[in-house]
Amino acid sequence: MNQFRFPVLFAALFSFALNVDSQYLAPSQGTFTRQDSLRGSITPERAWWDLTYYHLDIAVNPADSTIFGTNTVNYRVKTESEVMQIDLQPPLELTKAEQNGKQLEFNREGNVYWIRMADKQNPGEVYSVVLDYGGRPKVSHRPPWEGGITWQRDSRNQPFIASSCQGDGASLWWPCKDHMYDEPDSMMISVNVPSNLMDVSNGRLRKVEKHKNNTTTWHWFVSNPINNYGVNINIGDYAHFSEVFNGEKGKLDCDYYVLKDDLEKAKVQFRQAPMMLAAFEYWMGPYPFYEDGYKLVQVPYLGMEHQSSVTYGNGFRNGYNGRDLSVSGWGMKFDFIIIHESGHEWFANSITYEDAADMWVHES
Repeated sequence: MNQFRFPVLFAALFSFALNVDSQYLAPSQGTFTRQDSLRGSITPERAWWDLTYYHLDIAVNPADSTIFGTNTVNYRVKTESEVMQIDLQPPLELTKAEQNGKQLEFNREGNVYWIRMADKQNPGEVYSVVLDYGGRPKVSHRPPWEGGITWQRDSRNQPFIASSCQGDGASLWWPCKDHMYDEPDSMMISVNVPSNLMDVSNGRLRKVEKHKNNTTTWHWFVSNPINNYGVNINIGDYAHFSEVFNGEKGKLDCDYYVLKDDLEKAKVQFRQAPMMLAAFEYWMGPYPFYEDGYKLVQVPYLGMEHQSSVTYGNGFRNGYNGRDLSVSGWGMKFDFIIIHESGHEWFANSITYEDAADMWVHES
């Protein structure tokens, strides 16, 4: 029976999605550059190593809009090679690369760093590279359609910060293997922020560390493979509430993070989340990330399908920014962002395209 239901639902979602502004805008340029090829190709400097784990460990400073920190990259060697491609977009800069206590030589070509390995890379073995980086990342002036970091303030004048980078690439704000064909098997995300704020990222909160310099580090762990643009930071003066959804694979922890002034509105609007989960599990199978939980996180833009950390900015109202884009009356019966962005947990996050030419897999 479910084999029949799925294509019917898929067709309905597809027809409705055609009326909605896409989150990804194709570049307006008419010619392709070498930078496009380096970003979009599985280059030899990418192909020889397979990601196994990231630990992104950063400090985000709202006072000067900077990010500084490290990304530890664990990988398994597929074929012996000497040069690794790491992607990091200006104005951010890679300041050091290290393996086994040895500093590695590297040079920059636009958005790419070519890192020369000091030791022999033996096929089948697992190695680690620590990348130091920092600076002022690109600011997004039209999130989420234009990638970057959004630096705003809430109604209490507290910093309200979020990342969004679909299409433009995660290398806008952290150094990584910025191609969708390869994902780490798991990931730790450690974010240091002023102690009056909280960071909400993907996966489950493992630890909170308070420091003497009046900052706090939030450690989140993702136990499932995750695509680059699905990784996120959301920083604000959040209130938190939660519930447990009794789903097809057992108990699913559902956590909600919203600005304190919006807490009561969120408690009403987010009642749609368990109804959405029940419907999607019925039509499409179990929620893909029980191990990492499900979150809705308020952000200063419309929304995005960050894995297990779905971001929300639809004003706690039904429709799409309060509008019925279907012009049928049905569009005002549910909150489009909760439904659409959470649907990406199945299509985009669980099933991910290998090449941007297949964006339909995500957005249909």
